[in-house]
Order: sequence, then structure tokens, then C-alpha cells
Amino acid sequence: MVHFQTTEIAGVASAIAGMRHPLKSYDKADSGYDEDHVFHIGNNDYDLAKRLCQAGSPEHAKFLRQISVWAHITAPRFWWAEFDTYKVGTVANSQSTMHRLLKDGISPEEIDFPWGANPSADVILNHLISDINSLISAYKDVEDEYKDQFFAMIKALLPEGYMQTRMVSLNYQVLRTMYNQRKNHRLPHWNTDFVNWIHTLPMSEWITGDFPEEEEKEVEKEKENNETDSSIGEQLEINFEEEQEPEKIVDEQ
Repeated sequence: MVHFQTTEIAGVASAIAGMRHPLKSYDKADSGYDEDHVFHIGNNDYDLAKRLCQAGSPEHAKFLRQISVWAHITAPRFWWAEFDTYKVGTVANSQSTMHRLLKDGISPEEIDFPWGANPSADVILNHLISDINSLISAYKDVEDEYKDQFFAMIKALLPEGYMQTRMVSLNYQVLRTMYNQRKNHRLPHWNTDFVNWIHTLPMSEWITGDFPEEEEKEVEKEKENNETDSSIGEQLEINFEEEQEPEKIVDEQ
């Protein structure tokens, strides 16, 4: 299981303001801070952000690159290996495996493993943990000339399920790419843990593309097909009188 703790989100107000520059549509901006210095996104700005996100290529929604996220993430080594394929727009500070291992050793609780699913596998992993801890104890007593060799053995034997915590910083555009590429991954660490975390972020629909209005449009379409009361359809209709046509956005950006 992967544990996520969001520590900070920044840049939303600036990203929203910058979104207006391409066509200089500043007069339509309607976001701002209230008396308690809480930022609120206006309907006009939200509608523009939505259309930019839905316009297709990432370049249209490049304002997402300016919304930054910081999070503590605790995950097994095999998950971090996959996460590390995303090098652009990500920064991470991690726990020192060397200092942590040599100080405390490892315990079964620190291994992401389906304990109990296979008794034979449980025995194998418990033996491995015991052997690693024996090497750690021996490392402390061996002569300096052999310490590097012992530490190399410890690192080589470390299970891929060993949990590590990192402070990660990235942005909404990176998260959008990760979400689209990983939401259907076979591991629950991605398709459940990561996806659930994304949905806790403000305006997560800018990442996922799951805008609430899309559900309303489907309801409207179904009602029209069933020839039900047209007034209901009018209430659900979304006004798409665009301040930026998609074709213009492409030209402008």
C-alpha cells in the first residue's frame, strides 16, 4: 500500500491569472481572495480552465504546470522504481536507506507484502529479513576494509517491498500524465492508492478530466432521447459561448 500525505499546494491564483494572457481576456476574470484571504475561482475562470483542459494536447492546459504540489509519500521500492520514470517536473528528497538500515535493521512491518497469502512465501521472506539483520549486525563489527562489501550485500538482498518515504514536489500537469498512464495499472498501489489520492486534491477534475458537468450533459442527452420535459433539458444545458475558441487557442499558443 502507498501512503500519501499532501503537505502543500501552491500557485493556483497565479496560474489562473496567467491563463488569461494568451488572448488578453482580463476583463472576464472573476476569481479572487475573500476577506479571509481565501482564494475562490470564479465561474468564468473555471469555465476557461475546463475548456483548456479538454482542448486536447497538454500545451492548451499549460497553466497546470504552474500549480505545484508537495506530498510525503511512503511506498515500496518497486513502486518508486516505476515512479522514477517521471523525471521531468518532479523533485524528491528521500530517507537514507544506508543510515536507516544500519541503525535499525528491518522488520516485517516495513515490507509491503501480502502476508498470509502463501505460507511458504512468508517463511522465505522472514528468513531473508533475519539474514539481512544478521549482516547488519556483522557490518558493525567488521574491519573498515570490508564494510563496503557488507553494505553492498545488504542492499542487494533488500526486498523490493521495503518501504521508503520521500518528500515529493510535482505539478498538476505531471500528475495529469501520471493519472492517465497509471489509472488502469494492474497494481492497486496505482489504480487505487494513487488514484484515490488524486481525487483528494482541489480541482482534481483538471487532472482526471472528470468534470461534473459531463454527467449533467449525459443526463440531458438521455432525457432528450426519451422526449421528456424539454424545460428540464434547458436547466441542465451548459453555456458554451466560449471566450476562447479551441482553434484560436491553438493559434495563440
